[in-house]
Amino acid sequence: MLTKATHRLIDSVWTITADIQDGNAKLLDYNRDDPEGYLQERTLPKGKVIEGEGRVVEHLVIDGERYTVTNPKHVFDYK
Repeated sequence: MLTKATHRLIDSVWTITADIQDGNAKLLDYNRDDPEGYLQERTLPKGKVIEGEGRVVEHLVIDGERYTVTNPKHVFDYK
């Protein structure tokens, strides 16, 4: 299921786009330039990426549900 979520950091809204299947998430996009994130921040679920060593994204949390990222990359390589 294609899911979008947002995470506010100071004055930026980071938008997460992921395909979630069976407790796993394929992270498709993570950036602060998605206008939809700013426009729909209050209605989209809240999300957060969990980084491991070397700032590689290992998990994704959306509204309290934790998912394993199936395509781990450096946090800024998802754009």
